[in-house]
Amino acid sequence: MRKSNLSVRNKTIVKNEKKLNLYESQALKTLQRRFQVLVQDSHEVFEIINSDGTIQYISPAVQKILGYQPEERIGKLAYGLLEPTEKYKFIQMMDVVFNHPNQVVQEEIKIKTKTGQEITLACDMRNELSEPSVQGIILNWRVSSSHCSREDSSNASETIDELTRLPNRAAFESLLDQQMAEAKKGQILALMIVDIDRFKYINSYLGYEHGDQLLAQISQRLRLVLTDKVFLCRFSGDQYALMVTQGNKRDDYTYLAEEILRLFDSPFIVNDHKLDVSVSLGISIYPHDAQDSETLIKFAYTALLRGKTAGKKRCQCYSADVDHKNCREFLLRSDMQKALAEGQFVVHYQPMVNLHTNEVLAVEALLRWEHPICGMVSPAEFIPIMEETGFIVDVGKWLVEEVCRCHRQWKKEGLPPLKVSINCSSVQFAEESFVESIQAILHKMGFDPRHLIIEITESVLIENAKKVISDLQKLQEIGIMVAVDDFGTGFSSLSYLLTFNIDIIKIDGSFIQNIPTNKTSTIITHSVVNLARELNIKLVAEGIESLEQLSYLKRFKCHTGQGYLYSKPIPQHKLIEVIANKKCEPKKTQRF
Repeated sequence: MRKSNLSVRNKTIVKNEKKLNLYESQALKTLQRRFQVLVQDSHEVFEIINSDGTIQYISPAVQKILGYQPEERIGKLAYGLLEPTEKYKFIQMMDVVFNHPNQVVQEEIKIKTKTGQEITLACDMRNELSEPSVQGIILNWRVSSSHCSREDSSNASETIDELTRLPNRAAFESLLDQQMAEAKKGQILALMIVDIDRFKYINSYLGYEHGDQLLAQISQRLRLVLTDKVFLCRFSGDQYALMVTQGNKRDDYTYLAEEILRLFDSPFIVNDHKLDVSVSLGISIYPHDAQDSETLIKFAYTALLRGKTAGKKRCQCYSADVDHKNCREFLLRSDMQKALAEGQFVVHYQPMVNLHTNEVLAVEALLRWEHPICGMVSPAEFIPIMEETGFIVDVGKWLVEEVCRCHRQWKKEGLPPLKVSINCSSVQFAEESFVESIQAILHKMGFDPRHLIIEITESVLIENAKKVISDLQKLQEIGIMVAVDDFGTGFSSLSYLLTFNIDIIKIDGSFIQNIPTNKTSTIITHSVVNLARELNIKLVAEGIESLEQLSYLKRFKCHTGQGYLYSKPIPQHKLIEVIANKKCEPKKTQRF
């Protein structure tokens, strides 16, 4: 009897197990089918690659976005369609997820479709190599919101900023025009431009993912001032705009501006990073300052720039005095992007000369701006603006490419392949892929890295020493030399010679110009020349302007120098004549 019961029980268990297995199998098939339907209809590309970048799986949406069938991409390298700069960016993302398996890395990647059209895709990448069911790196590609088509005006993306969910600039300007047109006699409205101070540094140091999270949090805080009289939008990347109709005179709006500034008294927390953020404001008033929206926006920007010049976390109202002092700066800021596209930037070169033989040993590449209205703009005027806005990164890459093109031209004409020195700022070094970008450009242009010198100032070494040491080592490993400009003007010039592997020091021209009239400058110059010789570091004396200065430098056994005594910075076509002569003689009469 017991055996019979046991047998029945066993049969029941087996039967139930079969039912369970069948149920699980059906559930699994249902889930798989749902997954297939979701992936098939998705407008995002899902991809799995292994550790060397080979594609194991790619979803059908790749055909919609890039024009390739999945089977055309499986087994190929995920970065095989990328240009060198984008390829390095992609490989860097892989390095990050290898070292930080729990971190999702986000980046925008430019890629060409099968038809040759270049598009920008937002890419998320995460490491699932340890997950048995995946054993790979998962990628999610989608068309970047910042590059979406604007052809369909009925689409909500035309009026709403996807990241912050605020109205975008187009919607704001439309409403501004409407409000100005409907304003009753005597009614005024204020336009406020809110600019996040040094936001480009946050993006550069922490990455765009952190920057986006910060923007979302800032948007939430700014919403706290919204009423039926206050309209808020995301105006540009790191700027917001408010239209306010609640006052009858200018002073009525300063209270709101101060309230906005107070919103930033407490820090923001982004992925365990505590970020102290400040903003600056520019205000213009309709109809007192301007009678049309374009001019009103321009004047708000003008006021903003004046406020930022005076210091961070400030509010500045527009006035005619503000406009007079900032019109030129406003023009330069607004024209920078156009200047790069239209070829207004040019490169001039100043020879570095053997002081004893007059042989040209190298040249320094110096950026110049031929503005159609302002004429030749001094680097002292536009470089700080470029650094503040982060535009120096794009121009810096253009400069490297232009130097490579010129160097190739010298080679074609049978001229000696001189070393070329390029100045780099701390903002460029803050870029996560700074070294990789340079490598990509040199590879693309077929330029020998041994012909390049990267010039940095002491401030670059101080601001982010750990990253700079790593970047300098990488540059030197591929043959690029590193020079420190303006040597002797900082507080730790000697101490960083112990920390950093420096190939060249360039003694600042302020010391050279005071030889021999200033005894202290003369002694310091002589000491630095001896120091460089003892440490086996090459030295260049900058700013040589007189035969007397040259005589002293020769007496000190200084080997190399540059300055107006030999040549001002000159354009490419004039430099070719100097290189062809192989020598650059000092001028016998100095008239500068």
